[in-house]
Amino acid sequence: MLEVKNAVFGYAKKKKTALEGISFQLKPGELLCILGANGVGKTTMFRTILGFCPLLGGEILVDGKDIRSISRKELAKRIAYVPQYHALPFPYRVFDVVLMCRVFPRRAGRMKKRRFRRWSAWGYGIWKTRFIQR
Repeated sequence: MLEVKNAVFGYAKKKKTALEGISFQLKPGELLCILGANGVGKTTMFRTILGFCPLLGGEILVDGKDIRSISRKELAKRIAYVPQYHALPFPYRVFDVVLMCRVFPRRAGRMKKRRFRRWSAWGYGIWKTRFIQR
């Protein structure tokens, strides 16, 4: 679970606050849509949750642990992020991007089959062969 409590997002070096007093909870399987005008701090908030920017105030908890006490490696195992825009070195299929996660090599084949079965059951099988466009 991701929990943000009274968080303050911004840039410490510039002494600039982008967002203040932000609180929300996301349980496994829930989705959250963040809307706002350009330049209000949406990306700064995501960068802070991912550990790329320091939290200026409040708390961000992942599974009950403060992100400041979680190593980057451990945080990467718990949080996945797909950016809105990314320059691809070659055309990936949508399904390939879904498969790009941290799995143990001996379990990778089973995970791939399990994910495709789940995708097919949800009606997303058409995406297995569709390529991501730039």
